Amino acid sequence: MKKLTYLLLLLLSSLSINAQELGYGDISYEKATNISGKQRMLSQRIAKVFLLQKAGASGSDLSRELTSSIQLFKRNLSILETNSKRSSYKVKSSIRKEKEQWELFETKLKGFDKPNVDEVMSLSNELLKRAHALVLAIEEESKYKKEYSNNGNDQLKVEIVNISGKQRMLSQRLCLYYTACRLYKKNRKNSQNLCYEVNKIFKEMNDSLNTLLICDLNSFEIEENIGKVLSIFEEIEANEKDFFDNKLPLGRIKSITNNITSLYNIITGQYASL
Repeated sequence: MKKLTYLLLLLLSSLSINAQELGYGDISYEKATNISGKQRMLSQRIAKVFLLQKAGASGSDLSRELTSSIQLFKRNLSILETNSKRSSYKVKSSIRKEKEQWELFETKLKGFDKPNVDEVMSLSNELLKRAHALVLAIEEESKYKKEYSNNGNDQLKVEIVNISGKQRMLSQRLCLYYTACRLYKKNRKNSQNLCYEVNKIFKEMNDSLNTLLICDLNSFEIEENIGKVLSIFEEIEANEKDFFDNKLPLGRIKSITNNITSLYNIITGQYASL
């Protein structure tokens, strides 16, 4: 009897250790991918708010959005760093690089000499690049561990969380570039590349909708929320000429893209919880 009890305890201990090894610290790889993916979105949202303020927008809602985005970015980075103790060198290196770029970006935003539009775009794009590198490093580590442990089928969840989570970033990036295009036109600067980027972002978001719509992991609730995103896209397409000519009010674009971000935040959380 004592021997049987000992074997059971040993088995439970082994299962517990294996479960820890298959996770990203104390959280799942799905959740880690979701959190690191949010950093991509926040890098664009912070820059977006800054440019909207440059364009003349003001109000407590905008100030709260900026403050909460900064706080969320720092808290998420702390969670990712704390749970990376058993992670690969690539993951740890990616976290360090993201942290370095964040500190530079935050210092610039809070400094006496506020960055101009070009600097904001450059800093946020570099932060986005490093945040995306961390998502890929976490996804790669997850794939290796799950394949090694014969849990390769679960990797689809991690990959779809990444795809869905990326749409949050793209929705904020859409508003960021829409605002930058407006500012450049107003200042009579060459806005062609910035305005063209709006078209590219919109197309990528539209294509990704089709990918998510046919995903085998979809539940009824997920498909219902994807349908809500489709409805918002139909609203944009109904005003396609004004949208692509950069004639829609910035306040409306901000509202539309924030609604898309909120929906994708829900959808990504649903995928991560499957």
